[in-house]
Amino acid sequence: MLKAENIHKSYNGLNVLKGIDLSIDKEEVVSIVGTSGAGKSTLLHILGTLDVPDEGKVLFDDVEVSSLNQKKMALFRNERIGFIFQFHNLFPEFTAIENVCIPALIRGDSDADKRARHLLEILGLSGREEHKPSELSGGEQQRVSVARALINEPSVVFADEPSGNLDSQSADDLHQLFFDLRNKIGQTFVIVTHNMELAGMADRKLEIKDGIITT
Repeated sequence: MLKAENIHKSYNGLNVLKGIDLSIDKEEVVSIVGTSGAGKSTLLHILGTLDVPDEGKVLFDDVEVSSLNQKKMALFRNERIGFIFQFHNLFPEFTAIENVCIPALIRGDSDADKRARHLLEILGLSGREEHKPSELSGGEQQRVSVARALINEPSVVFADEPSGNLDSQSADDLHQLFFDLRNKIGQTFVIVTHNMELAGMADRKLEIKDGIITT
């Protein structure tokens, strides 16, 4: 479903990625690990079309998205990709359901509210739809961000240290949620993490060292 071929990326003369090749299958959960500065987040941003490689290409179902112009890439990202970050990035003035609906409303989806409520129910947030982020726990806020990532039924969800800002119980719950979602709806996840427990739960664990994948 997703392939990266010979990905190179440099910043200010520093070679961060030095020829990354990988493939991700549908319904797979893949973790990416490595020391700080190894290039994990850089790779995730390139796979997720938030950045472009200096060399190489990224393909979704044989479509070379790394060659799309900015407008087409933004449309592709909205329709096919979901993101979960360490910090929830919820709009504080909006309710949980409003935050979840935003990507679908951008796409002009008239069923956004209905699908958002269904996702929040699946994620155990029934009755919390009208609460603003300040009225939710950290774990609940992260579940809202998961629902937002899923609202457009993306091909893949990219998660960058998704449990890094959670207490241990909330982190464990979130980790289990990823696999529950894979089993229930066939969701594909690519997860950058320092959490070795989460990394070990994945179908595959890839390690980046000195800008290349070593495992």
